[in-house]
Amino acid sequence: MSVTAKIKPNSARMWDYVMGGSHHFAVDRAAVRLAQKLFPWYEESMREQRRFLQRAVTYMAKEKQLDTFLDFGSGLPTRGNVHQVVQAINPRATVIYSDKDPLSVAFGQELLSDTPDVTYVFCDIADPDDLFTSPEVCAFVGDDRQVGIGVIGLFLYVPDTPLASFFDTLYNWVDKGSYIAVTCARKKVDTVSGVKEASKKMGMQFYTRSRQKILDVVSPWKITEHGLVPGFYWGLPEHAPEINEEIKAFSYSFVAYK
Repeated sequence: MSVTAKIKPNSARMWDYVMGGSHHFAVDRAAVRLAQKLFPWYEESMREQRRFLQRAVTYMAKEKQLDTFLDFGSGLPTRGNVHQVVQAINPRATVIYSDKDPLSVAFGQELLSDTPDVTYVFCDIADPDDLFTSPEVCAFVGDDRQVGIGVIGLFLYVPDTPLASFFDTLYNWVDKGSYIAVTCARKKVDTVSGVKEASKKMGMQFYTRSRQKILDVVSPWKITEHGLVPGFYWGLPEHAPEINEEIKAFSYSFVAYK
């Protein structure tokens, strides 16, 4: 039996595959193809989430003058990731990527080994305290905890209680003036035929939420004046040509602050 035969699909490696990376396995590619059958706009939605993250961290770096960034559930640091965006604005910006998948962390550390002011560490958001006290975070963040944060895609895979605890813990750890970018799935995803069967086949549990539940989970973070934006189109004009009505119907993106 091959090593990869024992490996389950992983959202980080699936993301890497869609983004044109090379650190993924056959099970990840098969999972993407299955998701694409259920949601014909699945790969487009993943790319749109990356574009949203790029817009959000640009806003944080330019408009809010943040120079330290922490990204959760990062996947692989492939094309157009946070450090490339913010360091183009501020070459002294520092970025910490994290993921709970050991393979993704190992791949990420390898890819970033020669990149200044960027690191990749392990973190399970169900127990983030180890990250906050890690040598890497202490060195990169120090006593100034005014940071820009990415939480892209994680809402789909984490139950309510640990997710709400994570947002509360993170809120208490950061300083005022910190910002966080988030994407999440709406309840309508549950109405798509075959979703439960596909999640079981991939060994993944999916969590979708109503608008009010999303607001409850992220409290006490304050949503910016843009509100919860349907789709992954935060920061775009209302009638931008890239907006996909199907993606709008099934997802939200938003930026919040302390």
